Amino acid sequence: MKKRMAAIVLAAVLGMSTLTGCGNGRGNGASAVNNSQSGPAEGNFGKDSQETDAQEQQSETTQENYDGKLVSTGFMEVDYAEGFSVELFEGGYRMIKVGDPAEEFLVVPEGMSVPQELDESVTVLQMPFDRVYLASTGMVSLMNAINALDCIKLVATDADGWYIDEVTAAMGEGKIVYSGSYKEPDYEMMVEQEIQLHIDTAMIDSVPEVNEKFAELSIPNLVEISAKENHPLARVEWVKLLGVLFDRETEAQQYFDHQKALMEQATAAESSGITVAMGYITSSGKCYARNGGDYLVQMIELAGGEYVCADLEPEKGGNTSMTFEEWYAAFKDADYLFYWNLGNKFYSIEEMTEYEPLFADFKAVKEGHVWVTSPDFTQATSAISSIVADMNTILFSENTDEVTTDHLIRIPQKTEE
Repeated sequence: MKKRMAAIVLAAVLGMSTLTGCGNGRGNGASAVNNSQSGPAEGNFGKDSQETDAQEQQSETTQENYDGKLVSTGFMEVDYAEGFSVELFEGGYRMIKVGDPAEEFLVVPEGMSVPQELDESVTVLQMPFDRVYLASTGMVSLMNAINALDCIKLVATDADGWYIDEVTAAMGEGKIVYSGSYKEPDYEMMVEQEIQLHIDTAMIDSVPEVNEKFAELSIPNLVEISAKENHPLARVEWVKLLGVLFDRETEAQQYFDHQKALMEQATAAESSGITVAMGYITSSGKCYARNGGDYLVQMIELAGGEYVCADLEPEKGGNTSMTFEEWYAAFKDADYLFYWNLGNKFYSIEEMTEYEPLFADFKAVKEGHVWVTSPDFTQATSAISSIVADMNTILFSENTDEVTTDHLIRIPQKTEE
């Protein structure tokens, strides 16, 4: 099979300044990209002191003129995401709409008045937010990407369940604390920590009593639905919503622009002709294949691969459950196997064939083209473009023995002792 090497040119390291706290002024902060998860970016986004002083004076004047008034200036540009929108108003007010039908949240800048005559359905979010309970690991990774971890006080994943180094370190120092699962959070801890905002995934809808309890405690709920986005970059673009909430709009825009550029660099001009299977096996033996409409399948195709189950639920994301026999029939002739290392985890070809001898018949197994996901894969929303770059590198490399990637790891024939 003829292959070509894709030229993936990564940009130079960001000239950045480290951010502290949870409010640095809209549009006045330097970009803060987490290189360990997102790769490098370029440019110097800082401003000299005279320019910054002038902007701050202008901003203060604007806020005085529009305090308590909602005068729209249009909408934030959103390239891919369909699950949220942000209307911009003079004085820094922002109206966030999430979902369909939309839930509305008015973000009120620090020191500004809440406009009167708001619809009762609108939730008012008074900035700044520096004591947040964030149950979504994907959103935590995006918070880390814009250096806003200091705003998070409580999470729904214990320390041993994190694979983001900065989060693990913050939990080790007691700056971020585990407060129970999203289904059974510690409400006393919420009160003690004076939590201002609860951000969760759509999974919280399965336990409505939790949201009811937060409402009783007067803690606003914002349910992010990035998992329903189909395009990979749409999930990353939710960083813009976080930029609004945590006063980092400039940082969020710069971060997204960098990720978009990296995705464009990693996107293959044409298909490699290489077929790819992707799925996993649970600890109970159930087999899952990614649906044809899933964002990970789009990532494979953007990288130049051809997904073997593209016709499987082509309009749906997520996975479809199969018997091993069905999984075997669908996957055995694929050139490459990208195995999501969940449930039954494998670290060598030997382990796979010991678990199920039929693995030995897989073309990818015979040719040593089995790659498993890194531990942080499920938490790496901020690294989606880097994952596509990894896929592209794997598919277009003449010698995969010499390939080094961060989020997909080629497993050896035998388990290392």
